Amino acid sequence: MSATRLAILSPAHQGRMALPASMSQIVAGEIEQREIAGSWLQSWRLPADFAELQPFLEELARQGLAQEREILWGPASDAEEPLRLVLRGDLRPTMLRRALTSLQLRAFLPGRVLLAQGNELVIEIWGDAAALPLANHQLVEALMEFPVDVALTPNWKSGQFRLLISDMDSTLIAIECIDELGAHLGLKSKIAAITERSMAGELDFRSSLRERVRLLAGTPVGAIDAVIRERLQFSPGARDLVAAAKRAGMETAVVSGGFTQFTRHVQEELDLDYAFANQLDIRDGKLTGEVIGDIVDAEAKADILDLLAIAAGTNANQCVAIGDGANDLPMLRKAGVGIAYRAKPAVRAQANYQIRQGGLEFVSSILGLV
Repeated sequence: MSATRLAILSPAHQGRMALPASMSQIVAGEIEQREIAGSWLQSWRLPADFAELQPFLEELARQGLAQEREILWGPASDAEEPLRLVLRGDLRPTMLRRALTSLQLRAFLPGRVLLAQGNELVIEIWGDAAALPLANHQLVEALMEFPVDVALTPNWKSGQFRLLISDMDSTLIAIECIDELGAHLGLKSKIAAITERSMAGELDFRSSLRERVRLLAGTPVGAIDAVIRERLQFSPGARDLVAAAKRAGMETAVVSGGFTQFTRHVQEELDLDYAFANQLDIRDGKLTGEVIGDIVDAEAKADILDLLAIAAGTNANQCVAIGDGANDLPMLRKAGVGIAYRAKPAVRAQANYQIRQGGLEFVSSILGLV
């Protein structure tokens, strides 16, 4: 039987919207009525054809407009399935209205409230999962002015993901290690300028890395220990994310275009299963300005993801990758879920999901980890 989805979003001070008594039989199956983010959300799946209800819905919309309420409706299609709208940050009524109206334009309509706790809100959304990628990017654009992170995700099953792999610099940790090593030596401006152009994709990563490492020639190896001790800070939510991934049975890895001294420290501190990075050449306790062996660049990161997936008895579709720079893009594209963390626009545009405002704990929210 044909059905229609209806939702009403009202300012909290207005309370719920009363529907005409003549509709009492049709609207008896109310799915949700709950106050969230300074608003009342009411939702129904009406057992009636959309065309039959359209005159009533249009009149309801006119009434809602006069009362500052948002009326959302659309046909319940055979292709629809339950998805998750995840919001974290400053949850304002205007933001929620913008989110739900943006989704309605792509034929996604709200159902139940799955979670409303603190600064996090998860709402069941019904729609065609095939249209999810475009809808998700449009949703992010619609909420760009609000201090929130947002994701529209499938309703993933428990155990869906087997591997969490992350970039290190400006992702798991809040610094660019080579820049901070340069700062320790009074070379930060020179090194940081090269780093910035490399991360934006303006310079070949291999060449830029060798150029930056050459500037470090003659540096005592103890300078690296000093940077780790004095400057290295983990990104907000990094420890919580790794702990949640481990509880979910996922293996964890850091893969970096930086250096092994830093990734070993990160691996030990976060209890990661794997760590990969470039090896600096050291002689007589000083850096020679060279890198030993193959460089861990963008292609190497993607290859490492494949190898770790095979080792875990799975494939890239069951892997989650996180990164912020151009050299993370092949890894993000290859993973089943690629997440851009406080990344450049070009990286955000190609990732499945992005975090602009909060910390890495939002990865757990995206994946539905607890």
